[in-house]
Amino acid sequence: MILPLRILMFLLMLAIAYFIFRWNKNNSGKKRWYALAIIFALASFGALGDTPKSRHQEAVESSKAESSSIKESERKESISIEEDAKSSSLSEKKASSIKAKQSSENSSKKIQREYVSALIKGQGYADRMYMSKKAIYDQLTSDYGEKFSPEAATYAINNIKADWNKNALHKAKDYQEEQNMSPDAIYDQLTSDSGEQFTPDEANYAIQHLNK
Repeated sequence: MILPLRILMFLLMLAIAYFIFRWNKNNSGKKRWYALAIIFALASFGALGDTPKSRHQEAVESSKAESSSIKESERKESISIEEDAKSSSLSEKKASSIKAKQSSENSSKKIQREYVSALIKGQGYADRMYMSKKAIYDQLTSDYGEKFSPEAATYAINNIKADWNKNALHKAKDYQEEQNMSPDAIYDQLTSDSGEQFTPDEANYAIQHLNK
């Protein structure tokens, strides 16, 4: 097998150094020749150390270090982008949540105000006109009446302070005194869907207490 060129150079320069040293020792003995021999000897080791393999190894290691640096930079950049995206996403979600909450609060205030208005109207119909629950509900939601939402009207009906039996009795007395109607006719008028719309139990209470 042929030795690599670097090894051959190493052996050649080492041989030259040896022959210079021996020649100088046997002949002149001058220091400069010893120095020259030493230079050739050191150069031979330098030639041996600086092999293509070592340069290739250095190149590979340098390439690896550069690649690692690039990957690290890309990793940091990717992390930074992800953090920015997360931060942006969180900010958008927070802003959306705040808007939704504000919208809900505004809507709640609007509905609550409507409920209160419906209750005030409904209480007035119960106190001054002695109307039944169903009649008040219809009046509150009617397009020809108060035009409240069904939810507001239901809230009003559930919170009106009234004695519905006494309201039915008050209506029954009006029919008896002003229109001279019979108890049966009054009952029908009190429970009719086109009349007062009281419940049968409320109408029965009214009839039973007409003359008391």
